Amino acid sequence: MSKVVITGLGLVTPVGIGVRESWESFIQGRNGANEMKSFDTSKYKVHRSCEVKNFQWDFALENQIRENTIHKYVYYAAREALQESGLLGDTRFNRERFSLAIGTLAAELTPFERLLRLDVSKKDNGFDKIVAAVYPPNSITNMLSQNFDFEGPAMISLNACSSGNHAIAWAYDLLIDNKVDVVMVGGGDMIPQTEFTHFHNLKALAPERCQPFDKNRQGLMIGEGAGILIMERYEFARERGAMIIAEMSGYGLSCDGFHMTAPHPEGDGAVKCMSDALKMAKLSPRQIGYINAHGTGTPHNDRTETIAIKRVFNEDAYKIPCSSTKSMIGHLMGAASAVESVVCCLTLRHGIVPPTINYETPDPECDLDYVPNAAREVKVDHIVNNSFAFGGNNATTIFSRMG
Repeated sequence: MSKVVITGLGLVTPVGIGVRESWESFIQGRNGANEMKSFDTSKYKVHRSCEVKNFQWDFALENQIRENTIHKYVYYAAREALQESGLLGDTRFNRERFSLAIGTLAAELTPFERLLRLDVSKKDNGFDKIVAAVYPPNSITNMLSQNFDFEGPAMISLNACSSGNHAIAWAYDLLIDNKVDVVMVGGGDMIPQTEFTHFHNLKALAPERCQPFDKNRQGLMIGEGAGILIMERYEFARERGAMIIAEMSGYGLSCDGFHMTAPHPEGDGAVKCMSDALKMAKLSPRQIGYINAHGTGTPHNDRTETIAIKRVFNEDAYKIPCSSTKSMIGHLMGAASAVESVVCCLTLRHGIVPPTINYETPDPECDLDYVPNAAREVKVDHIVNNSFAFGGNNATTIFSRMG
């Protein structure tokens, strides 16, 4: 059976622009939380999030792309990943076999929020210009296609917080079935007021900081950014002499459908997708060297994920480092698992597990090794990346060191 490999990585996160800056921040445990700047939060009880900082746009693209936050983040990460892969500007190959798969929560909502403030009685009120920049959600893949000449199938994954991992799973199948040679895959999201209000009304937002698995955790922090991976058929990558970063060795998907916002109390869906991912990758639980946890910082999610991990890994669960990068960058929603997949590949590359910061008080119900507050050097060969979304939509991917 063929293999699927990763040859390029790109990042835009609340703690760094680009892979190098973001990774340095991850291993140093930098907190990306800040007072909201995108919109006025004076009427809310929570005023903090994890916004992208110091992002400078210096690419000569058409205006509607430059005005679209998600487009900017995704384009930057995509260009960085393509450059590392060696495919940027390379016209030797059949672009009809170059595909796209991008996850997002709801594409760009901010311009739609602006529509509510338009004077609908005026004929030239700017409606068409605003909508053209963002609608429909596949404007993201359209933008990437136009700028990088990818002519193969394109897919937008709108599966809430597991959208990125679902896009990666779709890309894996295309490559394994030899339908394409390359997939630019990942996710991008930003922080619209609509989304902030939604989680605020659910009382799911932490007021100051995100504390996954800590006894005193108070909720998640919304983040923004993008993560892109260049995935290829192994034969194609080898023939063109590409540097291989990691192998994607398996995935698992499930939907427990227990509740729209709450996870199954015993983690049934999470257990199934982790177990299925291990089975596809032909790995035993004890071969996993690190789990990049979903780890949102909400009371129920963290407790349920811990239960699910212990059900799948049994006694080995206590030996596996299991950290949440959301403690540093917040929850990037549709982009979360894509960014975390890039982190998994970087962990394989550097042999360093990023920490769970803001961890102070152990929770008896969350009793695994959460790599508290400081990164750790660990020899890792196989990594599990968990993503559990609203509606019980669960997705686990596994990344491995190439043997």
